[in-house]
Amino acid sequence: MRVEQISQSPSFEIHGYQHRAGPSFATDHDLSVTKNAFWSYCGPLLEAGTDLPPDFYEWTSVALSCSLHTRLTPFLAFANEVLRQHGLDHYWLTVRATKATSDFDEPRWHTDEMFFSTRGGGLRAMPREDDGDNTLDLQTDWKLCTTLLGPSTMFIPVEYQTEARDTQQATRKHLATEHDCTSIRCIACAATSESVRERLSTQLKHMGAVQATIGECTFFRIGQKKGAVHSEPCMSGGDRIFVNIVPGRKAELKSLMNKWGMDFPRSWWIAPSVSRS
Repeated sequence: MRVEQISQSPSFEIHGYQHRAGPSFATDHDLSVTKNAFWSYCGPLLEAGTDLPPDFYEWTSVALSCSLHTRLTPFLAFANEVLRQHGLDHYWLTVRATKATSDFDEPRWHTDEMFFSTRGGGLRAMPREDDGDNTLDLQTDWKLCTTLLGPSTMFIPVEYQTEARDTQQATRKHLATEHDCTSIRCIACAATSESVRERLSTQLKHMGAVQATIGECTFFRIGQKKGAVHSEPCMSGGDRIFVNIVPGRKAELKSLMNKWGMDFPRSWWIAPSVSRS
């Protein structure tokens, strides 16, 4: 299946990949999250059947009740095919496992900012009005995600995306504080983002939401001008395993990792409640 011109698509599009899966797809009903944890990898595309680093399986044994392989493999195969169609062979892949929580009972509407800005920035960087296209010859202005267990990411319906972005930008302009980000998780960015999201949960409520189902993934635009307004779903009803892919050129991703003092390529996992020697 060819996904045409992602970078020229509307704010977001939902595509199925379940056709790549065997009969055992999503039938491992014993799968659950045992500990909140995430695993990340940044480097060349991985072939799910052979290339997953050893620390992925270490993370799985800590965070999950059983193997994730039958659910993850079809998605990675599909994602690899689409990225190669668009001339890309590197990405930043994250798998996040979260136990049931009430933290997201209220939507946290936001857009994802450009990752490769020359200005730099944390994961929740607040853009400046003069940012424009200040990027490192950005190869992509989109990313993709899927959910392997639990509810999927919520998106404001396409017909309301422009209005939602305008509302977000006006609210952010009113609340933002000018500063430079100096770490992967900027405290000032996070504080401002939380204030913005609190207001947006009320302001955008009338627009409704769209979600992918199991076996589907969402391609969505990033950046303040055309980015898709989306939110984590309510997770009070059960565990969630979420996969996020940021595609990019080797030089872009290497620069991003080096800026944060990390080697490239690399993989790592973090489980806050687990002590590691």
